Amino acid sequence: MKLLSWNVRGLGQPRTVNRLKHLLRDLKPDVIFLIETKLQGPSMEKVRKKCGYSNGVDVPSNGRSGGLSFAWKESVAVTLKSYSDRHIDVLIDKDADGNLWRCTGFYGAPEVQNRAHTWNLLRQLDDMGDTPWLVIGDFNELLLAQEKTGGRIRSERQMDDFRNALQDCGLNDIGYRGPWFTWEWGKLSSNLIRERLDRGVANSGWWELFPYFSLDHLPHAFSDHCPLLLNTSSVQPGSNRTHHFRFEAAWLTEESCESEFQNLWHSSSGNLPDKLREVGRGLEEWFRKITKEKKIPVHVLKQRLQDLNDLQPTDEILEEILETKIAINLEADREELYWEQRARSNWLKNGDRNTKLFHSFASSHRRKNRISCLRNDDNENITSDRGIQDVAYKFFKSLFTSQGCDDPKQILDGIIPSITQEMNVVLMEKFTKDDVLEAVRSMGPLKAAGDDGLGVIFYQRFWHILGDEVATFCISAAEGNEDLAAINRTHIVLIPKVNDPTHMSQFRPISLCNVLFKIISKMFANRLQRVIHACIDEAQCAFVPGRLISDNIIVAYELLHAMKMKRMGKLGNFALKLDMSKAYDRVEWPFLESVLNKMGFDLEWIRSLMDCVKTVSYAITINGQVGEVFTPSRGIRQGDPLSPFLFVICGEGLSALLRKGTQEGKIRGLRITRSAPLVSHLLFADDSYIFGEATATGASNLKDILHIYSRCSGQLINFDKSSVFFSSNVNANNRQRVCRIFNVTSQSCPDTYLGLPSMVGRRKKESLAFVKDKITRSLNSWSTRSLSTGGKEVYIKSVLQALPLYAMGCFLFPRSLCNEIESMFAKYWWQKSASKRGMHWCSWQKLCLPKENGGLGFRDLGCFNLSLLAKQGWRIMANPTALVSKILKARYFPQTNFLNAVLGSRPSYIWKSIWSARKTLEMGIIWRVGSGRTISIWDDPWIPLLPTKLSTSPRAQNLIWVSDLICPISRKWKENLIYEVFNTGEAHAILAINLPRSPQSDLLAWEGELSGCFSVRSAYRILIKDLFPDCYSGQFYKSIWNLTCPSKVKINLWKFAMNYIPVMNNLHVKRIASQNLCPRCSAEPETICQLAGGVILLEMFGIN
Repeated sequence: MKLLSWNVRGLGQPRTVNRLKHLLRDLKPDVIFLIETKLQGPSMEKVRKKCGYSNGVDVPSNGRSGGLSFAWKESVAVTLKSYSDRHIDVLIDKDADGNLWRCTGFYGAPEVQNRAHTWNLLRQLDDMGDTPWLVIGDFNELLLAQEKTGGRIRSERQMDDFRNALQDCGLNDIGYRGPWFTWEWGKLSSNLIRERLDRGVANSGWWELFPYFSLDHLPHAFSDHCPLLLNTSSVQPGSNRTHHFRFEAAWLTEESCESEFQNLWHSSSGNLPDKLREVGRGLEEWFRKITKEKKIPVHVLKQRLQDLNDLQPTDEILEEILETKIAINLEADREELYWEQRARSNWLKNGDRNTKLFHSFASSHRRKNRISCLRNDDNENITSDRGIQDVAYKFFKSLFTSQGCDDPKQILDGIIPSITQEMNVVLMEKFTKDDVLEAVRSMGPLKAAGDDGLGVIFYQRFWHILGDEVATFCISAAEGNEDLAAINRTHIVLIPKVNDPTHMSQFRPISLCNVLFKIISKMFANRLQRVIHACIDEAQCAFVPGRLISDNIIVAYELLHAMKMKRMGKLGNFALKLDMSKAYDRVEWPFLESVLNKMGFDLEWIRSLMDCVKTVSYAITINGQVGEVFTPSRGIRQGDPLSPFLFVICGEGLSALLRKGTQEGKIRGLRITRSAPLVSHLLFADDSYIFGEATATGASNLKDILHIYSRCSGQLINFDKSSVFFSSNVNANNRQRVCRIFNVTSQSCPDTYLGLPSMVGRRKKESLAFVKDKITRSLNSWSTRSLSTGGKEVYIKSVLQALPLYAMGCFLFPRSLCNEIESMFAKYWWQKSASKRGMHWCSWQKLCLPKENGGLGFRDLGCFNLSLLAKQGWRIMANPTALVSKILKARYFPQTNFLNAVLGSRPSYIWKSIWSARKTLEMGIIWRVGSGRTISIWDDPWIPLLPTKLSTSPRAQNLIWVSDLICPISRKWKENLIYEVFNTGEAHAILAINLPRSPQSDLLAWEGELSGCFSVRSAYRILIKDLFPDCYSGQFYKSIWNLTCPSKVKINLWKFAMNYIPVMNNLHVKRIASQNLCPRCSAEPETICQLAGGVILLEMFGIN
């Protein structure tokens, strides 16, 4: 069924009526909802009938504003429920597919002061039943700040009111295809405002009824709103897809699965790949056979269980009841595993049953990834499955075909061989079965399978049977004794990068490799990971152990901040942000091989790596259909464990050229202070920032370097999507010259870098509001409403509270923003269902207490923010040679250490954030004395028995380092000197420190972990203990959480123990009930003890 919703902005002119008529004739919607008709009832009825809709409801306009019309074709049975000047509510008794559901055409008040009445109307409509419900129309409000461009920033309170109304009604945005915005005003770019005011929202019942719907934003001409076209088609897209074998995790729930596999395995012959294919087909046939023989629908089993419960219990009846319950649970487990395998949801592991959630995720992914239209090279829309497959094939066939590359000698001259003979010995060690097993165990069990359909869980579950043969084959293949091409067949699936993609460049290709090949690739990757740090420039932080993405973010932020603050000086700087087009796919194989060779890798090792790269063949999977196979001549795959490491090795060519250009004086990097290191570039995989002197010469030289790199490596720099930022002292003429040379646009404020703001000004809350928007989108997914309480606990901890962490690792969040986010978490936790708010029985802070202290272990965002920032401070102290440490030290604490650093003048916000975590570090940091030569007696924490770990005795001018207190010959403390300099208590504490017998390096340690290494978890624990110093800890709460029962049962017991139950006494305290008496006896207050027998209930579970 098709439904058209449109704010037409008046139908008083014959011309607009004719255009509407033509639109309806082309689209042929079964139902239409028109807003702002600006017509009275009789006039609108004439227009409606002229358009071919004799059935309908018309709400007259109020003068020259308003007016609604809801009309339908004869084939649709519609019953009117209610209407007003803001809505028309109908029940669709029978659509084209015979479904029963409710549809409300809605018009939100244009005036801000009347929006509250609009949302209250929506809540009133929600009280009219639990039928599948869709609300569609012009709401005149935004859900997220990014749904608007131009004009004033939308009030967060206004958006919150809209979100709360939808949440109270259990409604969630259903998404869309097409342009982002549905309304626009203004004809010039300077005053153009665009917003997404029109949308569809629905409850979970409607989503389940129409899992494969689509909502399109159509082009508009005579209205400033675009029409919305909803298609509820319940025909599953891709239902004509070719069947491809896939090992189902649900098969493992069958008792005979392992024995059947063992029989098939031992009766099969041939090489390993052929044997695996034969066993896979055998398992599929086996499961099809037993399903046909044993399959009893769940509803039949449940009816049988009900019938058995009505009978007189005998031993035979009780035995059959038990068997029936087991059968029902097995079917439920099987269904849950089936949908979990398709949901790709990593955050929720085994626990409470959440089949409905997994089903919704799988349906959502399939709908989102469905490709219904592509544009070919002639810009024609192709909609047929065969045509779409041809467009994709031609695109990737061209993309993966080598264009040839120049001699990379200029690049290789700048690469210093850094892989030593000892490193090559480590790389060339013979692989063992343990290496193979390590690779298998490191993979996610439900990751998508490749061409052979055998997922990781297949190998992990049956490793005790097939492990020896698989290990032998993988080791043999790694040594070059097997044909990798036979197992290196790869399916490419396309993941949309934008909403409603129509061009191939708007998809991200993900390669689904066979697990057998991924095991071999992972073995090589694990070895390469051990030595890659030695050959990669410090400016590249991606995929190198010990380097973090936050390092690049902090350095980039500091450099851009310095450029913004630089208002004096003749020479200015630019920061060029590059966009690499299809970076992985364009890597030229000869160039990669040349770089590996120049770095010093063993020739046999290079041959092994290049075999993994060159033996691949591709087939593109679109809407379930696998296309024609082709062989590439360049490119590496996203999805191959080796690819990230090979790509950063390829990127080392760019670093080499930039280093060489800097040494020769062709380009000048950026130095934020005289003592700071010179930075010419920052790389994180294919995200690049290059810094140079803002002159025509500097820009031309850099462009020449980029051209050389592009011609040699195959990389294509998309200057149309690249941008440049200038320091404040660069004049307009120089800016224009540089922009003209690079053919890029200039930015007054740098764009985001690696997903975070490159600059945060005074309005910090607005700069970081994107985090709140992400959480809102996640909460607005209706599928999360189908979780049990145990599932909700995991969802909050693993998903919602993880969303802010990336930004919190670099920026200190305003307390008000943390409070708003925590308020969203609390509301979600306490609400009973999608449309019922629920009662907040305690504050969020109490829920953040550890479980053994009576809470639920949720995170206090403020404390966790400081813990994450303390990690940055720790890394500055523990890795002083890292680029980020050298930059920050040179800028903010050149003469001291991080703990004694001052905020400094004109500091960046990222430094302010890290600096704010010093106190957190001081609470747990300590120096372990080795030689004592690097520990300051007076400034460093090194005395463990003192509360502050610092000496408070008067300073002795001639004593600076702890080594001054140690006899270098005997390696003992100078007791007389210590008693002379320090007070008695401090002297005893110092003498209690054990010294190593031989001189060792001093070690910076963290008291929160036995290893002495800092962890965010232990820092958070220290902050929570400091925040709640008097919290109770005892065996009572532990006994609840140690029970072997579902999480939701434990949570209910916790609520009971905490008196979070809506008995009359509690409701009276909350001022919800007028009295606290028991409604049954009316003699005494109703409490949890009276209601459930008090302590008896807890004792039933073994809780004392």
